[in-house]
Amino acid sequence: MAGTIEFVERSGSIEDEIAGLTEETTELAILAEDAFKNAAAALYGQEQEAAFIAIEHERTCAQMARTIHTRALTLLARHLPAGEEMRRILELQQFAAEFARIAEDATTIAEQALQLRGMAEMHLLRAAGDAPLLLLQLVRQAYFEVRGSIIATTARDMAIARRLVSEDGELDQLFLAFKRVVKATIRTDVTVSGPLQRLLVVGVRLEDIGNRVVAICHTLLYTPPPTAN
Repeated sequence: MAGTIEFVERSGSIEDEIAGLTEETTELAILAEDAFKNAAAALYGQEQEAAFIAIEHERTCAQMARTIHTRALTLLARHLPAGEEMRRILELQQFAAEFARIAEDATTIAEQALQLRGMAEMHLLRAAGDAPLLLLQLVRQAYFEVRGSIIATTARDMAIARRLVSEDGELDQLFLAFKRVVKATIRTDVTVSGPLQRLLVVGVRLEDIGNRVVAICHTLLYTPPPTAN
């Protein structure tokens, strides 16, 4: 999806307006997911087309997040909601911001893929240990978490949210293992330090995507403290 997204201004019941905001936030989340998929694909070939799609999607995601933020503020000012309605509006604001950050991470990965000319695996074959496999596992785990967060937020599924928070530790461990292997190679073989430094940036961004997913899940799982009598 390229170009700009136009939003129709809704003016009706707060329930209808929250429903509209929910739909737009889901659209943003799906676009951020697609940005990530294209950025990951760019690491393994066809980097020009896939990377540019990811970068274009990120621009659209940023615009959508700004629009959702503004519409949420308008909703709060117009209706002065409380309780569950206020929580839902603030929740959607936070979801939109985090999905836009996932798209930002995807853009950085895409930019590194362009510099690597889609040959991430080839460079990693010169690293010690199982660096190519670790990167592939990182990408897969990050995608699993992004996809899961879309399902959790759309269905407001608390069980999925809890599972994602728990399983993010696996992404962290994969990143630490990847970082150790890549840094060890950089120390011993300066001829590959440039490409491997770029791949470290990719690893950092994949880990950050997991952090964004955890933030989304914590927002969904948040239970406000009881009101004092």
